[in-house]
Amino acid sequence: MDLVIDISGDVVEWQDLLNGTCIATLEGASPDGQWTLSGSVSWNSRSGSQAVEGDITLTQGDGAELFGTLTDGEVAEVGEQDAIDAGYAMRLQYEIDGGSGEFASATGTAAGQGSLSRERFQGRWIISLTRSG
Repeated sequence: MDLVIDISGDVVEWQDLLNGTCIATLEGASPDGQWTLSGSVSWNSRSGSQAVEGDITLTQGDGAELFGTLTDGEVAEVGEQDAIDAGYAMRLQYEIDGGSGEFASATGTAAGQGSLSRERFQGRWIISLTRSG
Protein backbone atom coordinates (compact mmCIF):
# COMPACT_ATOMS: atom_id res chain seq x y z
CA MET A 1 0.00 0.00 0.00
CA ASP A 2 1.37 3.42 -0.95
CA LEU A 3 0.17 6.74 0.42
CA VAL A 4 1.14 10.26 -0.67
CA ILE A 5 0.40 12.96 1.90
CA ASP A 6 1.12 16.69 1.65
CA ILE A 7 1.51 18.23 5.11
CA SER A 8 2.37 21.69 6.36
CA GLY A 9 2.49 23.15 9.81
CA ASP A 10 4.47 24.71 12.59
CA VAL A 11 7.93 24.22 13.99
CA VAL A 12 6.79 24.17 17.62
CA GLU A 13 10.29 24.05 19.05
CA TRP A 14 13.73 24.84 17.64
CA GLN A 15 16.92 24.26 19.60
CA ASP A 16 20.46 25.30 18.69
CA LEU A 17 22.85 23.42 20.96
CA LEU A 18 26.38 24.61 21.69
CA ASN A 19 27.89 21.65 19.79
CA GLY A 20 26.19 22.76 16.55
CA THR A 21 23.25 20.36 16.73
CA CYS A 22 19.91 21.76 15.57
CA ILE A 23 16.68 20.09 16.68
CA ALA A 24 13.30 20.91 15.13
CA THR A 25 9.99 19.64 16.50
CA LEU A 26 7.20 19.60 13.90
CA GLU A 27 3.40 19.54 14.10
CA GLY A 28 1.16 19.88 11.08
CA ALA A 29 -1.76 18.59 9.03
CA SER A 30 -2.78 17.81 5.48
CA PRO A 31 -4.91 20.45 3.71
CA ASP A 32 -7.99 18.20 3.92
CA GLY A 33 -7.45 17.49 7.62
CA GLN A 34 -7.34 13.73 7.06
CA TRP A 35 -3.76 13.39 8.37
CA THR A 36 -1.73 15.02 11.11
CA LEU A 37 2.01 14.76 11.65
CA SER A 38 4.13 15.17 14.74
CA GLY A 39 7.82 14.50 14.74
CA SER A 40 11.33 15.72 15.15
CA VAL A 41 14.60 15.88 13.27
CA SER A 42 18.11 16.79 14.37
CA TRP A 43 21.31 17.49 12.45
CA ASN A 44 24.69 19.03 13.18
CA SER A 45 25.02 22.24 11.20
CA ARG A 46 28.80 22.37 11.78
CA SER A 47 29.54 18.98 10.26
CA GLY A 48 27.20 19.13 7.27
CA SER A 49 23.57 18.55 6.53
CA GLN A 50 23.24 14.87 7.51
CA ALA A 51 20.12 14.27 9.63
CA VAL A 52 21.17 12.14 12.59
CA GLU A 53 18.10 11.50 14.70
CA GLY A 54 14.33 11.87 14.52
CA ASP A 55 10.94 10.27 14.60
CA ILE A 56 7.52 10.70 13.06
CA THR A 57 3.92 9.93 13.96
CA LEU A 58 1.31 10.17 11.22
CA THR A 59 -2.28 10.05 12.46
CA GLN A 60 -5.21 9.36 10.14
CA GLY A 61 -8.56 11.10 10.72
CA ASP A 62 -10.05 7.96 12.30
CA GLY A 63 -7.24 7.82 14.87
CA ALA A 64 -5.11 5.09 13.23
CA GLU A 65 -1.40 5.90 13.53
CA LEU A 66 1.90 5.10 11.84
CA PHE A 67 5.18 5.37 13.77
CA GLY A 68 8.59 5.81 12.19
CA THR A 69 12.23 6.28 13.12
CA LEU A 70 14.65 8.37 11.03
CA THR A 71 17.13 6.22 9.10
CA ASP A 72 18.66 8.79 6.72
CA GLY A 73 18.23 12.33 5.53
CA GLU A 74 19.55 15.82 5.00
CA VAL A 75 18.57 19.24 6.26
CA ALA A 76 20.52 21.73 4.15
CA GLU A 77 20.50 25.50 4.47
CA VAL A 78 19.35 27.34 1.35
CA GLY A 79 20.20 30.97 0.66
CA GLU A 80 22.26 33.52 2.56
CA GLN A 81 19.49 34.97 4.70
CA ASP A 82 20.10 35.94 8.30
CA ALA A 83 20.27 33.01 10.72
CA ILE A 84 16.82 33.53 12.26
CA ASP A 85 14.99 33.57 8.92
CA ALA A 86 17.22 31.05 7.14
CA GLY A 87 15.43 28.44 5.09
CA TYR A 88 16.30 24.77 4.83
CA ALA A 89 15.57 22.04 2.33
CA MET A 90 14.83 18.70 3.96
CA ARG A 91 14.91 15.16 2.66
CA LEU A 92 14.07 12.60 5.33
CA GLN A 93 13.79 8.80 5.26
CA TYR A 94 12.00 6.86 8.01
CA GLU A 95 11.50 3.19 8.79
CA ILE A 96 7.87 2.53 9.68
CA ASP A 97 7.99 0.23 12.68
CA GLY A 98 4.39 -0.06 13.81
CA GLY A 99 1.27 1.84 14.48
CA SER A 100 -2.21 1.58 15.90
CA GLY A 101 -5.68 0.86 14.58
CA GLU A 102 -5.58 -0.40 11.00
CA PHE A 103 -1.80 0.16 11.02
CA ALA A 104 -1.10 -1.88 14.20
CA SER A 105 1.34 -4.24 12.42
CA ALA A 106 2.54 -1.81 9.77
CA THR A 107 6.06 -1.98 8.38
CA GLY A 108 7.63 -0.10 5.51
CA THR A 109 9.17 3.28 4.79
CA ALA A 110 8.19 6.94 4.73
CA ALA A 111 10.12 9.48 2.68
CA GLY A 112 9.58 13.18 3.33
CA GLN A 113 10.80 16.03 1.17
CA GLY A 114 10.14 19.73 1.57
CA SER A 115 11.20 22.95 3.24
CA LEU A 116 11.74 24.06 6.80
CA SER A 117 12.25 27.35 8.61
CA ARG A 118 12.41 28.16 12.30
CA GLU A 119 8.65 28.74 12.29
CA ARG A 120 7.05 26.60 9.55
CA PHE A 121 7.52 23.49 7.44
CA GLN A 122 5.88 21.96 4.42
CA GLY A 123 6.48 18.76 2.54
CA ARG A 124 5.28 15.64 0.84
CA TRP A 125 5.51 12.28 2.57
CA ILE A 126 5.41 9.10 0.51
CA ILE A 127 4.60 6.08 2.65
CA SER A 128 5.23 2.59 1.28
CA LEU A 129 3.81 -0.08 3.54
CA THR A 130 4.93 -3.68 3.05
CA ARG A 131 2.57 -4.96 5.74
CA SER A 132 -0.35 -3.27 7.42
CA GLY A 133 -2.83 -4.31 10.11
